[in-house]
Amino acid sequence: MTPARLNEIFAQFDRKRVVVVGDVYLDEVTRGLMTGVSLESPVPIVEIAERRYNPGAAGNAACNVASLGAHTTMVGVVGADPNAGVLRAEFARFGVDAAGLVVDPARPTNTYGKLSAHAAHSVPQEILRTDTPTPPPISGELERQVIRAIEAAAEKADAIVVVDQIGSVASHGVLACVAELGRRKKLLTVGDSRGRINGFKGFNVAVPNDGELGQAFAADVATPEGLAKAGAKLLTVCDAGLITCSERGIAGFSKSGTFTRPAMAPRVLDVTGAGDTVTAAVTLALLAGASLEDAAYVGNAAAAVAVGQPGVVTVGREEILRLIEGGSPSAKVVPLADLRPVLDGLRRAGKRVVWTNGCFDIIHAGHVLYLERAAREGDVLVVGLNSDASVRALKGPTRPIVPEDERALILSAFSAVGFVTLFDEASPLTAISALRPDVYVKGGDYTIETIDQNERRLVEGYGGRIAIIPGVEGRSTTNIVRRLSEEYRE
Repeated sequence: MTPARLNEIFAQFDRKRVVVVGDVYLDEVTRGLMTGVSLESPVPIVEIAERRYNPGAAGNAACNVASLGAHTTMVGVVGADPNAGVLRAEFARFGVDAAGLVVDPARPTNTYGKLSAHAAHSVPQEILRTDTPTPPPISGELERQVIRAIEAAAEKADAIVVVDQIGSVASHGVLACVAELGRRKKLLTVGDSRGRINGFKGFNVAVPNDGELGQAFAADVATPEGLAKAGAKLLTVCDAGLITCSERGIAGFSKSGTFTRPAMAPRVLDVTGAGDTVTAAVTLALLAGASLEDAAYVGNAAAAVAVGQPGVVTVGREEILRLIEGGSPSAKVVPLADLRPVLDGLRRAGKRVVWTNGCFDIIHAGHVLYLERAAREGDVLVVGLNSDASVRALKGPTRPIVPEDERALILSAFSAVGFVTLFDEASPLTAISALRPDVYVKGGDYTIETIDQNERRLVEGYGGRIAIIPGVEGRSTTNIVRRLSEEYRE
């Protein structure tokens, strides 16, 4: 698919309205510093540095639909507890209408937690996961409330998506309601389920992964023949199926035939939530008039973007376009004036932007470790690169050794780096003011009191955070240049 065709499809997304139904979770990610071991028992003491929240399961699918540009309404069940309020606030942050959430005081809001910690000068390690009890399938008055919420949201919808994570909200009554609304109102109906996709009778499209398909139909899907047999069974339930098969790509089944598309991910860091991303992208592509094969391509590309990032993420159109356009390192080098709208789009998709800056004249191991650690402070790392004129002003007339265009290209080749932008001033204040990163990373032997206080006031003034990452002892471009000059002096 060409970028032009992809833009034609994307142009339709803003006008679409999608209802997402299913089990919603509040995902809680906690990070901290291990400061010691408890005196009472042999467990680590973790000083909490950060807590991040995201809607998970069906909530993640809804946020991905919204990040791709469509109006999105979430229908699900939450408890009457503080976590429900956090979840609603997170939906608001992603632009998802949470008016369809039904409150059940008898259950807690589904919450899944991950705790990671690190000691000084070490890499963070996940040390604990938490979960709430799995709720039973909804029934009685609670089921009727959910159905009424679906019917109300469907009045102005183009599609209904059901994401069945734990078999609670997607009851038989709910599935029958969605299928009937689809037929009566000519809405696109899309379903995904952990192991019950055989119950989505009458849906237009099913998008499980191969393991979920095999579980639903008690089939061995490890071979192409086994997958084809399970796909044929799926067509007795739904009109079409798009089956994600991890590194094998995606397989399509419909009454008109079958097809496969290879995986597109250049790297895989974390597959968590990628299926929700596929569901969202496929739904909107089909609503935009794409064929099943083109929708599979869009879903495949969206998944490739998702799995290249840690944790549960949302994906924006700009990220998919960059992947389709080739993803070459040079595409990451963006003028400052052009970068702001790109970052605004990523923020709308729920991304946190990290900024760091420097000369990066002769790249060494210290730079590599620093950039990798900086990237972990958020979702998209932007490197502000001092131009040649700026480096000369800071370091003297013999620097830089490597010209700015080559330094930018080298930096953009790192997987940790999202964008590179050049600036001419000695200070990054103007660039930071223009881009307003969520996190500003400083490297070296700084403290919050010894960094440039103008930079501190600017970042903290708009609500940003400053992170300080110690440098790697003995690693610096200046030392390398000095050593070369001493050893190779004529």
